[in-house]
Amino acid sequence: MRRAALLWLLFPLAAFACKCQLTLSVCNEVASTDIIFVGAVEAIEPSFLDSWNAGQRAALDLLNRESARAQADRSPAAFARLRDAYLKVFPDLPEDHKKRLAGATSPDQLAELFYWILDHGKRVRLRVKTVFRGDLDDDNDDDTPGKTVEVWTAFGDCGIDFQTGETYLVYADDDEESNIMTTSTCTRTRRLTDAGDDLAYLYFYKDYADNAGRLEGFVTADLLFLRDLDPAHYTGRIGAPVAAVVELKWGDGSSRYAQSDGQGRFLFDGLPAGDFTVSAYAPGYPAETRLLAGPKAVRMEKRACATQVLVAPPTGGHL
Repeated sequence: MRRAALLWLLFPLAAFACKCQLTLSVCNEVASTDIIFVGAVEAIEPSFLDSWNAGQRAALDLLNRESARAQADRSPAAFARLRDAYLKVFPDLPEDHKKRLAGATSPDQLAELFYWILDHGKRVRLRVKTVFRGDLDDDNDDDTPGKTVEVWTAFGDCGIDFQTGETYLVYADDDEESNIMTTSTCTRTRRLTDAGDDLAYLYFYKDYADNAGRLEGFVTADLLFLRDLDPAHYTGRIGAPVAAVVELKWGDGSSRYAQSDGQGRFLFDGLPAGDFTVSAYAPGYPAETRLLAGPKAVRMEKRACATQVLVAPPTGGHL
């Protein structure tokens, strides 16, 4: 019975959907995160919790076998084999965690420690390449390529499935008391390959503070779009998206243009503080000039994030 409990209680832990109370756009995530950097994963510890570890199943089977044996044979020798199996599966635990395992006195205590280890999650060691926000060095040098840092993430759906050798854009919170950095799937941490939208904003944020604003918006045919918007959970799409050419105009008359994508979304980065207007034109602009929506006024503060929704008729290139 104990064997079945160990087998079936472990993997459903990773199957539960992770519920995030808040999901932010890149602008708001940057403003609310302690440390943001690009780093390459050098190691994941304990390796048993590495989602990409092909030996995870064999290690679990070992624990289950020795646990069943210790339950059937209550001898000190059977318990010693079980404890040795735990230490073999977790050779790379922090020393204080390893001491807890070595000091266990019963199979039930070992099982409790097993789940305690799962709850503590994975320690990921990354080699820093670029720092966008926060201080990763004692000498207050923000840009410290080559420095190694440790970030903790949960085991299961709330944790990031880091891969050794892969490079990530990491959004981490830093606990001042414990000096431990953590990240999760509720942040915008992701493989660098998948972080293009974030990197575009962070490029201006890091090097061009006076021109680091972002205007994100949507073109929709839904007059009642507000009913479906969830301000707590960011999404890069809108209902009834409309294809359009979007014009951003400064007070001096200069303009920039973007096309709404298949989700109705448009984006302007590298904006200074100031007053702007935004308008939507039918596809084909400027060869054909047909105004679909706007102009609507937008006020940008320094390094600010702004959002604007333009409601356009569905006949203007409804997707």
